[in-house]
Amino acid sequence: MNREDGAGNAAWASAMVRPWLRLADQLTPMIGESGFCALFGRALRTAGPSVQALARCSSARPLADLFASLTNVLNETGPEEAARANDALLGTFTTLLGTLIGEALTKQLLHIALVSADGRKHGQEQK
Repeated sequence: MNREDGAGNAAWASAMVRPWLRLADQLTPMIGESGFCALFGRALRTAGPSVQALARCSSARPLADLFASLTNVLNETGPEEAARANDALLGTFTTLLGTLIGEALTKQLLHIALVSADGRKHGQEQK
C-alpha cells in the first residue's frame, strides 16, 4: 500500500466512524459511556461471527479508544469489506438499542446520527 492509499483509507474509514461519534453524543447522556460501550460490545459479539473483520475490534473504554479501534479495523480492511462490517455492526447495534429504548426513539436518534449538519445522509440507511 502506498502513502496515498493509506491516506485514502483513513478518509473513508473516518467517514464511516462519524455516525458512531454522533450516535455516542446522543446516547451517552442517557445510558452513560459504560452503557454505550457495553451495547457496542454486545453488537460486536453478535455481528462478529458473520463479519470476520469485527473480531479485531475492541469495545474498550473510554469511547476514544473504542472509536480508534473501530477506525483501525476499518482502515485495515478494503473499502467494500469495511462498509459491510460497519453496516452489519450498525444494524446490530440499532436492533439491540431498539429493544432497549423502543423503535421510535431509536429511529429519532439514528436520524440525528446519520444525517450530518449539511443535511446529507451518511452511514447505513434505516427504513
